[in-house]
Amino acid sequence: MNTPNILFIVTDEHNPHIAGFADDPIVDTPALDRLAGRSTFFESAYCQSPLCVPSRYSFLTGKYVRNCSGWGNGSILFPEHATMPGWLGSHGYETAAVGKMHFKGKEQMHGWGSRPYGDLVESRAATHQPDPPETADGRWNRHSVGRFPFAGPTHIPESMLVDQVITTESLAWMHEYAASENQQPWLFCASFSRPHFPLTAPGRYIRKYLDSNLTLPEPPPGYPDDLHPHDRFIVDDFNLLNFSAEEQRYALACYYACVDYVDDCIGALLEGFEKAGCLDNMYVVYTSDHGDMAGEHGLWWKRTYYDGSAGVPLLISGPDVPHGKRVHTPVELVDLFPTMCEWANIEKPESLDGESLNSLLGNKTSARKKTWARSELFGGKRKSFRMIRDERWKLVEFPEYTPRLFDLKNDPDEMNDLAHSPPPDAPVKKLRDMLNESGSWTDMEGAMAQDKERSKDFRAEYKSKGAVQYRSQYGKIIEADAHLYPDDNK
Repeated sequence: MNTPNILFIVTDEHNPHIAGFADDPIVDTPALDRLAGRSTFFESAYCQSPLCVPSRYSFLTGKYVRNCSGWGNGSILFPEHATMPGWLGSHGYETAAVGKMHFKGKEQMHGWGSRPYGDLVESRAATHQPDPPETADGRWNRHSVGRFPFAGPTHIPESMLVDQVITTESLAWMHEYAASENQQPWLFCASFSRPHFPLTAPGRYIRKYLDSNLTLPEPPPGYPDDLHPHDRFIVDDFNLLNFSAEEQRYALACYYACVDYVDDCIGALLEGFEKAGCLDNMYVVYTSDHGDMAGEHGLWWKRTYYDGSAGVPLLISGPDVPHGKRVHTPVELVDLFPTMCEWANIEKPESLDGESLNSLLGNKTSARKKTWARSELFGGKRKSFRMIRDERWKLVEFPEYTPRLFDLKNDPDEMNDLAHSPPPDAPVKKLRDMLNESGSWTDMEGAMAQDKERSKDFRAEYKSKGAVQYRSQYGKIIEADAHLYPDDNK
């Protein structure tokens, strides 16, 4: 077989439960469902941090967040870290990305050979177009205001919506490359913005779900007073109690609409690649950088250890990949880097934390030892956690709060915390020891402080009031949507 091409499709904040292929009975995701039909579906896949920047740094480097300095959304990806596109690019691959990367600091390529469209300079929006435009003063992302008031039909012309343009520019890159004389294999990433808030979409998508039998998930008993302190902090930090069940149900309909809309964009992308004859020798990976609670456990957004937030959808199709197979073994997004190295028939960097997924895809030449996955978040004692799970048990630890333990075999919805009286067969010590291999909370705080100080040399000023930019063939950065926003926004 010739060296394969790799299409890497990423969405943002896609709850792994809200997809047709994941057995959601309401959402329409025909494109992803068709992809799932010719893919292997990893039912227990996890991001390494349920926050945009740390997760993206982690899967691009194949390293856990503590090993790539991905502490938070302001973190810098330091130059000593090899990235997936940089490594494949140095071994004969053409690499390109369209859409959201969310790199912080001066460097905005980090191994990608080209980036025709996306968040090409650092900005506060990072492809998430403030919608309506007057919220670009920061309201769209301000916790004290809340995100529910801005959910609804988009105020931006549909042809200018970032996900629409990502599809168009991705296909443009593919057609130009196919028409060139370049014979190199390629790694191409199409990184979409939705269903990340603001929860806006063309009105027809929203009306579909408002008119459906979609219901808001029931909050747990004793909500919110009996919540674990980490959960209660999320409720208070995002001001969730300020919004009625009806307002949240409306937002949930908008979230479903965003999933539906971005699925249509992905469908157009895959159809274009298929018509160009690119699917014959191509691996396709679909995932998201993290999930979104979308009302589960009475919570919204990200930053938590529940599967709705730390879990991600993961589909892989390609040469010799079983169709319609479901894998329950826990896997991690850091596993994608070494997996792609095997597809490309190149050695992987020595420092990767991930392990290839190819043995789970039926390739017996690739041994895999991991039967567990972890996800963690750092940044303040009320927000931080470290989670690890094996094929049955999930353990969560915090800097100060009491731990949590869930039996995912008998309690897949994570409703019953067993940490106060663990069953005899729960491997609590083993899981805790695995978490502590990376160091103590004090060790993590020290490393964060060192990286924060080092980051000063790599910072870039916010240069764009828009969410996205184009890069011309001559290298000039051209604002794509800044004209939508008032001039007095910072």
